[in-house]
Amino acid sequence: MSWILSIEHSSHYRYSLASDGSLNEARMLPQSDRTQFVLERSLVVTPSAHVLGYQDYWGTLAHILEIHQPHRELSIIARSRVQTGTAALPRDPSPPWQHYRDPIFDDTFAEFLDPTALTLVEDSDEVVNALELLLARPNPSEAAQWASDLVHERLTYEAGSTAVSTSASEAWSIRKGVCQDFAHLCIAFLRRLGIPARYVSGYYYPDQEESIGEVIDAESHAWVEAWVGSWLPLDPTNQVFEPERYVVIGRGRDYTDVPPLIGIYRGGGTSMMEVHVRVIRES
Repeated sequence: MSWILSIEHSSHYRYSLASDGSLNEARMLPQSDRTQFVLERSLVVTPSAHVLGYQDYWGTLAHILEIHQPHRELSIIARSRVQTGTAALPRDPSPPWQHYRDPIFDDTFAEFLDPTALTLVEDSDEVVNALELLLARPNPSEAAQWASDLVHERLTYEAGSTAVSTSASEAWSIRKGVCQDFAHLCIAFLRRLGIPARYVSGYYYPDQEESIGEVIDAESHAWVEAWVGSWLPLDPTNQVFEPERYVVIGRGRDYTDVPPLIGIYRGGGTSMMEVHVRVIRES
């Protein structure tokens, strides 16, 4: 099934003292690929900014936003309309476990096999037992799905319980987190199994009533793709992956490769930021 989703992602900064200038990098607009088709997209920055768009190392569309005038507020609004669910989930059998032990395979997928600071999970009796159970699955595809289910069962979703710097080990220990913690922990287990895994950032349509035309308050979302002969999407936060509900913005090793917005400003004082994401299902 294919949907059309309309997304508005707005970020608004307020400075206690006027800023002489600011430099930001945004990853808030989607690109077309086999899983989605972008119908419209725009980025509106106030005050006016010099905007440079480019594809980063991981293939994500990024924008550099330079402002060289005094300002007390900064508004960045990303709007897009996307046809989702344009490709079916992979159904082909995954390669056998021995395929994943080939040194050439390791070289090919090294960046999605090596752990990062956010995707480390320390050994404990629980972790070792979980890894043994996953390795006992008959093929990597089934093991990947089990890893996602394991994380879904282990963690409780609790907004504000963690920060962007929280590691997979910390999330495993406190047994709670938000979507990026679910994704980091799932990636940690997949990489320990020798299965390439990448972090996906984007948007998710959460309304189970599927109300066409209704504005839904949402958030940026994170999920996982595991390589099992092709890239298999997994959402350990929601457990079930329905392609039409997802809009991909970027992919990387972990959150630090695809933050929606990062930046610096010149001037004294403090800053406050408000973020709102609204999603409409058009059809």
